Amino acid sequence: MRIIFLSLLLILLSGCAGIHFDRTQEGTLKGKLLVEWIDPDQFIFTPDKESPLTFTRKSGQSFTPAKMYTDGGSIPRPLWAIRSYSPWGYAPAFIVHDWLFEVNHCKYPGYELLTVEDAALVMSEVMKTMMLDPKRGSVDKLTMYAMYEAVKSPIAARLWDEGECVPPPRGFDDETLPKAKMRYVIEFP
Repeated sequence: MRIIFLSLLLILLSGCAGIHFDRTQEGTLKGKLLVEWIDPDQFIFTPDKESPLTFTRKSGQSFTPAKMYTDGGSIPRPLWAIRSYSPWGYAPAFIVHDWLFEVNHCKYPGYELLTVEDAALVMSEVMKTMMLDPKRGSVDKLTMYAMYEAVKSPIAARLWDEGECVPPPRGFDDETLPKAKMRYVIEFP
């Protein structure tokens, strides 16, 4: 009985995932993603001066994350063993999503125009853009849908509403970057 229930649930989720994927618009992803490892689960994203990470939606709305703390994707550790559920598997999508939370928490210009649902949809758009790029990966509709639902959940909405603005430390610039413990760079055309 349990196997039948789980099978039906998976079929239902697959259908929802397909609908969500088809309705999600692809955008354009450009620039470099630069992440500095500071301590376990603590990173600082720093935009590249010459080629900052930028996601442009089909509507023309653009997001260029600024320097901020990040943990990549806030994916529960037990799920890391499942393919595509790494906290860095869709790093550009997670960075853009974190940036939208940062905009909201720090009340940066335009924050009042954003909702937690917008942040979830933009993350899906970045993921779809990555999935459709043959150099970057393959289409995984169920993963995209599961992450979309997770980042617009009641828990995510509470974090959206109650989160605090935590700017990166002052002076964390080109002179101090070499002091970071590890550096990761991913470039997009």
